[in-house]
Amino acid sequence: MSNETIPVHIKIETEIVDDQNGNENISRTENGSYVHRGKVHMIKYKEEMEDLGLVHTTIVIQDDRVSIKREGSLQMHQVFRIGSSTECVYHHPYGKFRMETTTHHMQFVKGIGNRSGRIYLNYDVTLNDQEPRRHTFELHFQEEVA
Repeated sequence: MSNETIPVHIKIETEIVDDQNGNENISRTENGSYVHRGKVHMIKYKEEMEDLGLVHTTIVIQDDRVSIKREGSLQMHQVFRIGSSTECVYHHPYGKFRMETTTHHMQFVKGIGNRSGRIYLNYDVTLNDQEPRRHTFELHFQEEVA
């Protein structure tokens, strides 16, 4: 078991499939930290979001679930479990939205020595009973080398 906090470079790729409004691809890179304790892995980073300000993101990976918690000008605690639908309230400067997440696939691959890794999530999101949109989220992290 390790409690060592490792500074990491993070690359995030998100694709949102929307049949009505066209697909959206979002790519970003951030610096953050990675720590693992037993079977629990955690990635933390801050992102400056256009028009929204600073958002603190924590991703917790466990054997049977992944959760993404965002705090700041927008707030949510999204939980991913294969074959399950989970709900949360998405707090945004423009209002609160009920968000339902149905997870189809998730994978966490650790690199050698737990110094790098990849998270892959494929899921549907329904906001306030609108038509669900398919999301693909992929995060790669690599230890920063001094």
